[in-house]
Amino acid sequence: MSFAVTMGVTLTESVMGAIPIGLSLWFFSVVSTARIFELLAVVAATVSLSISIYSHVRPTPFLRRGAL
Repeated sequence: MSFAVTMGVTLTESVMGAIPIGLSLWFFSVVSTARIFELLAVVAATVSLSISIYSHVRPTPFLRRGAL
């Protein structure tokens, strides 16, 4: 459940970050609209997966005696 929530949050953040990039590519007619959606979908999914997997695979730090 935690992984799904993390994926949802990071995917939303990735899409929000990709919107200005897509708009600028569309405004300056660099590539077609369909190509922009394909490109940014791959980028958003890759960023979201990399953040979510790293946050769930890294070892949990445990406090040791006398660490505080």
